[in-house]
Amino acid sequence: MDTVTALKLTREGAMKVLEAALGAAQSAGRPVSVAVVDDAGHLLAFSRTDHAELYSIPIAIAKARGAALTRFPTGKKSPTGNDRSDHHALAITLAAGPDSFVSIPGGVPITVNGQVVGAVAVSGAGNHDQTIAQSAAALIGK
Repeated sequence: MDTVTALKLTREGAMKVLEAALGAAQSAGRPVSVAVVDDAGHLLAFSRTDHAELYSIPIAIAKARGAALTRFPTGKKSPTGNDRSDHHALAITLAAGPDSFVSIPGGVPITVNGQVVGAVAVSGAGNHDQTIAQSAAALIGK
């Protein structure tokens, strides 16, 4: 077989994920930036809430790109489930470029029928970033 059929995250789907993440952050009282990208890491939707730090903008986008491109949540866990050392996580970030990958939790792939169609990332809610992103990503395909 020379081709495969690929699912694509739509603008409507991206907005659904974005709004869910923003709602969860608001419920938690956390000012955040939220980015949603397609499976190639291209930005589909973005929003920054009032009072979210400006540095959370590029971090959210890089987390989303990293999750989409690696097909794995961002953070210090490798795709094999092992903990990465600080040096290893930094080396990956530097090799990929800080615009493409950040080894901080908060970026989660959006998966439908086992296929990654995009990713969502949250920055600004600290330890809540990953939980908010996971709950938003889970809405697609349902």
